[in-house]
Amino acid sequence: MDNQKDIIFSDSGEVTNGIPHSKEIIYVGRNGNRIERVRLELKAPITSYIYKPLTNYSSIGKEVWVQEHISSRIPEVRVPQISYYSKSNDPEHYWMVLEDLGEVEHPFGVDVLLKTAELIPYWHRLPKELVPDAFMGHSPLVNELQLFFEEKSAVMKPILEKHGFTSDELAYIYGDMLTLLPFESETVISHGDLYPLNIAEIDHELIIFDWEYIHKNSVFWDLYSLMDITSPQYRRPVLDQTSRIDVLTRYLTARQKLEFPTKLSFIRDYHTFSALYTLWLLVLIEGDLAHDKHDRSALLQQQQESIGIMKALLNYLMSV
Repeated sequence: MDNQKDIIFSDSGEVTNGIPHSKEIIYVGRNGNRIERVRLELKAPITSYIYKPLTNYSSIGKEVWVQEHISSRIPEVRVPQISYYSKSNDPEHYWMVLEDLGEVEHPFGVDVLLKTAELIPYWHRLPKELVPDAFMGHSPLVNELQLFFEEKSAVMKPILEKHGFTSDELAYIYGDMLTLLPFESETVISHGDLYPLNIAEIDHELIIFDWEYIHKNSVFWDLYSLMDITSPQYRRPVLDQTSRIDVLTRYLTARQKLEFPTKLSFIRDYHTFSALYTLWLLVLIEGDLAHDKHDRSALLQQQQESIGIMKALLNYLMSV
């Protein structure tokens, strides 16, 4: 099929006129662009590809860059192959054609989180200098939260009190947790968006999708995305604390096997990092509710998930 690509696809990434095909929308990106499965009805059995325009305009070219500079360095990690892509530098007209892995599920089960934790060290151990400084993620870096919390100080405590955080929890947040900013942690190459909908398992092999947010970040960001980040766009089962520790331990064990050690305080530091971001999200959600951003019921569900996560993180931090 490779030698037929120039015949099959036009410069816009669409299938050339006259070639019978069908399309199926897989999902819609943050900017409204549709990612589609395209089935080509040729003489050979039907061949299908995934057509992906940019879902985030600032990420133009990043996934191709990952294929050319990162994927070959982490053969242990399965990344969907990009077969064809636009040569345009115009985000409105940029697209990729990726291999179709078939119908995949994106489970949030603990077993998938554990398996993913074993893979993360393979890209975390790569020299971070591989990734250009210009590559950015979709959220502020941890030390950028300090200014946010200062600006929101008048509303933050009432939000926490309204949601049932105790005086002891508030004392810990203000007297201990927030005083740790600026927060020191190891900087690594980060996938950038490693939440479970970007992970699939096919025939007992994990596939890691959507690397367009690759950048340099804290060692904890990918783990936070994997376990504790929430969104109004999907439901996040709140991890029990035993499972959270198990995932972190699995990550640490994989690092040790790669002779890639980390600090003894890693597990505690992760909980602090995750709590800082969960506090940030709780304040953002309150603002989104006030301004009718997103579906209200989805925001309320995200809020309850975030409260449950924050409570679990604080319970751990206040007990060790």
